[in-house]
This record gives sequence, C-alpha cells and structure tokens, in this order.
Amino acid sequence: MCEELEKNNSRLFYAGFLERGKAQVIDTFMIYMPLLFILTYGVIGSAQGFRDSSWAPSAGVLIYGSIVALLLVFKGQTPGKKAYDLWVVRENGKKVTFFFAFLRFFGFLLSGTTIIGILLPLWRKDKKALHDILFKTAVLRKG
Repeated sequence: MCEELEKNNSRLFYAGFLERGKAQVIDTFMIYMPLLFILTYGVIGSAQGFRDSSWAPSAGVLIYGSIVALLLVFKGQTPGKKAYDLWVVRENGKKVTFFFAFLRFFGFLLSGTTIIGILLPLWRKDKKALHDILFKTAVLRKG
C-alpha cells in the first residue's frame, strides 16, 4: 500500500494522491478564494475590474504562493495538509526554507500544466508529483 518510513519512533508514510488532492482543494477554498475576493472587491472594486486588470491575477498567484511558502516554513503544512495530517519536508528530513518553498510552489504550477505532472503520484511508490521530484521534497502523513 504505502511505503513506510521511520522517523523519531513514529510511523510516517508517503501521502497518497487523493489525500494530497483533497488538501489542495481545502487550501484553494481557505486561502486562495478569500484572497481573490479581497483583491477583487477590496482592492480593485469590481469583478469586471479584476478581469480587466493586467496585474491582479498575477498578484493573486504571487501572494498565494507567498502565504503557502510561509505556512510551510513555520508549520510544515498548510490548512489543507493539516486537515489530513500531512507535512512537506525535504528528502533529507529537514524543513523547507521560504525561498525553497516559494520555488516549489512555482514547480507545483508547472506540474499543473501537464497531466503527467499531476498524475505522476499514481504510478510512483513514493507518491511524488513532478514538483516533489524536481525540488527533492516529500509529502508525508502519520500512520
């Protein structure tokens, strides 16, 4: 089933595809959607203004990536990952730094542009997506 890892006498497993996907949905609704609402109505003033803006969509993605990176640095998990008891760590077991987590977020966006990048965990024993392979990270869950 899942590859088991031992660390500090607690059983850790690689997080599965569905757990990761559900965690991402939670993060989208808890972080990204409120951020877009604030940008759209609080900063720009209207949905049409947001759609017509040349900078607002990019600013939303950059701010979202920064929030995710900060959460990974200080907590090791986002709200969605916390809901499913998941953590993001480097392959060597160390925590990620802000710059590294921020770059990993853009790797996630790159993974999302290819169907293989997102579905890769279905074929790998270590359940890694393309951005995990590129940035040598693992998403783990407690067993």
